[in-house]
Amino acid sequence: MKDKKKWNRIIKYALMYIGMPILLVLVIESLNRKSVLSGILYMFERPSLFLFNTLIIMLTVSVALFFKREIFVYTVISMIWLIFGIVNYVTLNFRVTPFSAVDITLLESAISVSGHYLSAMNVAMILVAVILVLVSMIYLFKKAPKHKHTTQKKIVFSGIAVALVAFSIFFLRSQSHSVQALETNYTNISEAYENYGFVYCFTNSIIDTGITKPEDYSEERVNEILDGLGETEKGSGEKPNIIFIQLESFFDVDTLKSLKLSKDAIPNFHQLQKVYSAGLLTVPTVGAGTVNTEFEVLTGMSQRDFGASEYPYKTILRDTTSESVCYDLKKLGYQTHCVHNNEGTFYGRNKVFCNLGFDTFTSMEYMNGLEDNPNGWKKDGVLTGIIMDTLDSSKGPDFTLGITVQSHGKYKGFDVEEAQIQVEEAPEGMEDAYLYYVNQLYEVDKMIGDLVKELEKRKEKTVLVLYGDHLPSLDIKKEELTDSNLYQTQYIIWDNMGFLKREKNLASYQLYSEVLERIGIQEGNITKFHQKAQWRTKSYHEDLKVLEYDMLYGENYAYKGQKPYEPSKLQMGTEPIRLTDVARSERGFVVEGTGFTPYTHIFFDGEELEAEWIDSSHMEILDEIEYNDEEDDEEQPTATPATSPGPEEEEESDDDIPNAFYLQVCTDGGTVLSESEVLLWKDTSVSKELTPER
Repeated sequence: MKDKKKWNRIIKYALMYIGMPILLVLVIESLNRKSVLSGILYMFERPSLFLFNTLIIMLTVSVALFFKREIFVYTVISMIWLIFGIVNYVTLNFRVTPFSAVDITLLESAISVSGHYLSAMNVAMILVAVILVLVSMIYLFKKAPKHKHTTQKKIVFSGIAVALVAFSIFFLRSQSHSVQALETNYTNISEAYENYGFVYCFTNSIIDTGITKPEDYSEERVNEILDGLGETEKGSGEKPNIIFIQLESFFDVDTLKSLKLSKDAIPNFHQLQKVYSAGLLTVPTVGAGTVNTEFEVLTGMSQRDFGASEYPYKTILRDTTSESVCYDLKKLGYQTHCVHNNEGTFYGRNKVFCNLGFDTFTSMEYMNGLEDNPNGWKKDGVLTGIIMDTLDSSKGPDFTLGITVQSHGKYKGFDVEEAQIQVEEAPEGMEDAYLYYVNQLYEVDKMIGDLVKELEKRKEKTVLVLYGDHLPSLDIKKEELTDSNLYQTQYIIWDNMGFLKREKNLASYQLYSEVLERIGIQEGNITKFHQKAQWRTKSYHEDLKVLEYDMLYGENYAYKGQKPYEPSKLQMGTEPIRLTDVARSERGFVVEGTGFTPYTHIFFDGEELEAEWIDSSHMEILDEIEYNDEEDDEEQPTATPATSPGPEEEEESDDDIPNAFYLQVCTDGGTVLSESEVLLWKDTSVSKELTPER
């Protein structure tokens, strides 16, 4: 009887700590491959990798051995892995890149765009599932058995078990070439997850962040790299306006073998390709991850040198400044701007742009005339006028980054009324998705044509760079492309300066240095490095990594040990919002000023007033204003300018200023992006009408 109980316990623990991890990996890999059969085949085709994934789960669930509520802890950990597998499956259905640890840090941004991907029913189902899981966990916590006493024998046994699993992971990691290969084959994230397994890759994305310190990193090494670039050559002295347009999910659909359209979806782009410098652009992502392409384009750094699936916008750039095209051009007298018809807080751009040297950032909250496409993304036509505003905002030269959003996914499930482009042939089952996508591209291409026409009218010298940030999440296989590369889009360099046409393929981190070289600008270490170094050599990538590490994580040897850049005073909107007067109207009170949009809110005495937006200069207050004349005798504090706070600053509040009006521009989620200066009651037109006599 005793032996039977002993064997029952052994079988129970074997099923829990060996059998269940194997089953979990099977389920997770089936979800990762969207096929049960593929999940099973993975176990037999890649046994060492399957074992490595299993050992990782075994190690995490083995932690439960140390708890009195062993069953509860074991179930929670197992449930977390299962949830991660399900989330990965859902993620792969919305984008090409799989779920990684950094996505957890992007939760706020994911929630803000969830309406473009999930229906009300989907959201309701998710909420029900979350509630059911929480209720189940609470019930399990109360009802699951727990050990009354933790004996020394059990602690020793648990320690030995965990140590054995940990040793097995270490041994397999050091001895198996297939396991080790992940470290050097993580450039294609989607393929890495499929080859090496979700559990291994996801775990690696937790541990592997930042840039690994190069073995030969030293002051001598940094100086050797910089000295090898030679002297800075004297430029032409030209300082044209420079405009980069990052085109969301934009690529030349003519490179798709199985797609046939009724007419050209991007005629303006194709015409520019024929006349101006152009080529293929290798980007670090596919299907999603816009800001990693953006990061490479702005900094000249390679995202592949960072951790697996890392978004530098969510890690190092939250707290650290970096050399960028903005900082380089600011030294030459440029004003730097960004224009983006999406939320200002998306990917934390309203904070990160301070560390990249932008002077202004005009997000959708500072735009009027916005239109939604069928998926709810803002149409890109609005950008042309706002880009022109950035060029008019200063007397000197301007650098403007425009970020589009209209052709963002998802692509299925939308009716296309009055389609300009008909899809005659498409991959099976994707006909409707391509019909929607190419018609969005057609409108984006129209914006490109309008922008070029506006620039042609101006008398200022200008360089315009157009590039796609990544391929769309349309489940495109590399075999379906004429160039067989999922990580390539196209770029064009338009100019009115007489540049000779060049056909040249680039990586996105080489793009801005190539453009500046055409102009005759060599400002900045990274800029000069890309312009002078031999791109196709092994030392090129090694040297670039040394410079990247030195600037972001090292001792700043390239700058004599000093941090070369201070965060910029980022202003939200090309021009700050201003409040100039409050007067009587037929319905209540009219607010006058500049820069008003539907995202502008008005406050008096610290309380928000109900108001309606009229136009960029007027809003109407529908509430009564409760004015306290006694507070006017108190000393009034000095108003603060309407700038976005830098990384080390805190937003100041005007709540405590009595009898004062002020404006706030807020996101849909309620985040305050900027405030106007205050306008005191006694300085308004309405005060003369309504202030009681003393």
